[in-house]
Amino acid sequence: MMNTERLLSFLGHTSTSDDFESFLLENDIKKMPKGDSTTRIKTKDKLISMEFDPTDSYKEKYFSPPIGDGWFTFESFDINKGFEKENPFNLAFAMDKSQVEEKLGKTVSKNQEDLVQAYQKDNQIIIIFYKNKWNGIETIRIRKINKFDANNLNLK
Repeated sequence: MMNTERLLSFLGHTSTSDDFESFLLENDIKKMPKGDSTTRIKTKDKLISMEFDPTDSYKEKYFSPPIGDGWFTFESFDINKGFEKENPFNLAFAMDKSQVEEKLGKTVSKNQEDLVQAYQKDNQIIIIFYKNKWNGIETIRIRKINKFDANNLNLK
């Protein structure tokens, strides 16, 4: 199964990054995005989904420039319930909202009642898609902080 800590280190890399490409190959992912819209690539078991953005669009949205000069930049990834290996920030799918806040700090979302909550850890945003009544997690999405976040979240 994919090492998500290592995957996290590739956020912001473009599709021409040799290290990133060999990491994907190690995980049996042989294709990079092609075309002109945001592209998702999933692992065979569909538990991890990676989203790529055209590099020009990425440069407009993010504070730090992409690493490399490929057409697409690795923007975010989702880890879905059922993924058995360790998650970044020691998050577990069985956690409720208060347990998540012990790991990540208080939510930076403006609407605290929403079942989708954003958290800030260093220069990353972790978006948690909670199950009903915040008892457990369906999906964990991780990406770098972008300009939208700076305007729409209560960042530290």
